[in-house]
Amino acid sequence: MASTLVHLLILFGGFDQLWSFSPRYTSFNTVQGRHKSQLGADSSAGEEEGIISVSIQKRFPDATPEQARDAWMDYHWKKGGGLPIVIVSSDESPKERTILPTLMKEQLLDDEVEENQEDQSHVVEISYKVTDAGPLFPGIIPDTHSANVTFEYTNQATVMNWDVSFETTKFYTLYEAVTQWTVGTAATTVEECLTLPRRLNVKTVIDGDIDPFLARKECLEFVWASGGGLPLIPPIPFGDILEEGGGSARRNLLRIPPLITESIVDTATTEKQTSFEYRLNRPGLTTFPFLLHTHIGHVSFTSTAQGLAIDWEVEFRPYQIAKPIVEKLVEMTVSTLVRNLRVKLLEPDAVVLIKPPRGNANLTMGLEEFGKVSKASWLGGVLESHLCDRRSTKDQTLSLIQPWTWGRSGEGDELDIVQYQWTDGQSVEEDV
Repeated sequence: MASTLVHLLILFGGFDQLWSFSPRYTSFNTVQGRHKSQLGADSSAGEEEGIISVSIQKRFPDATPEQARDAWMDYHWKKGGGLPIVIVSSDESPKERTILPTLMKEQLLDDEVEENQEDQSHVVEISYKVTDAGPLFPGIIPDTHSANVTFEYTNQATVMNWDVSFETTKFYTLYEAVTQWTVGTAATTVEECLTLPRRLNVKTVIDGDIDPFLARKECLEFVWASGGGLPLIPPIPFGDILEEGGGSARRNLLRIPPLITESIVDTATTEKQTSFEYRLNRPGLTTFPFLLHTHIGHVSFTSTAQGLAIDWEVEFRPYQIAKPIVEKLVEMTVSTLVRNLRVKLLEPDAVVLIKPPRGNANLTMGLEEFGKVSKASWLGGVLESHLCDRRSTKDQTLSLIQPWTWGRSGEGDELDIVQYQWTDGQSVEEDV
């Protein structure tokens, strides 16, 4: 229901700051019969008591009640609803969860499905309660918390009504504001997770007779297991080694930064095509700046008359507030990986020598070169482009403040060796 934000606000009196981070709400109500001061106490001193009741409503035009319920379970109950919290639960007790770092405990009650044949309405209902408010929420009266979430299909859309109420002996105003913020944020997360995902399709064709099986193996070892030449710390692989065409690559990996774990979820092999599918596990605030609700990718290698066709498709649902930035980051990352993979397949052991500017050895005490990097890397692409750059010093200087133009960059159009296109992805019922 809340995070450490509550504790900080209590300690430092930062209540007014809470509203500057409030999400947008479709519908929002609170019960007002409140502010009953304790006998002999000043209500402005923070010792407020009463029943807090918050209601949030959202409308999902592209989802059935069951799909909306499943999204609520997956992205709120299991993953925290986009809040800065960590959910702890076990397979033995999936209906119970502990919220860290607040140590609040909640229990999921049985859900219900109701159908009305007369007006063709369809309602799915979920209830849960707080069984232990934890040490950071003094004043909340035990066994008074109740929450009910209904998903009703009406007027060709599913309407979610999320109602929460509990009783407190103090900090009424603060607890009311925090409940509004946390429930509203979680409801918005469910809404965003039910929208059509964004899809990026990146394609390239490599001349020559390259075996799709070997291409997938090289991709998994170079891109998946070793980072694909990105200017980041190499990923940390873990889990079992892939049995089908993965070489030495393992099924799971951790990327730092950000704190992203990814897993290979499927591989496929035919006579002329190989592929693999991967997904980001539990994306969210911890994967900043990749603020995503869902992310799944599919990479295929096909033998064609023109050569080896590589098709890299990504579908994801970004946080709406970060959508333009996330889309650009995904586009830059995937297109750079494909460009580096091209070089790796065509020139496996190629390197780029690190030379002084304009080849002027006088600047490096007579050294004509002082190192080398793999050509199949972002840095290798930057150095190679610099060595081949025949622009004026002015133009090169201006490009220093345009990092998106460095290295093997392009527009992604038909004139580029790597083409990419943005579209909307699958509908909810087709999504995996």
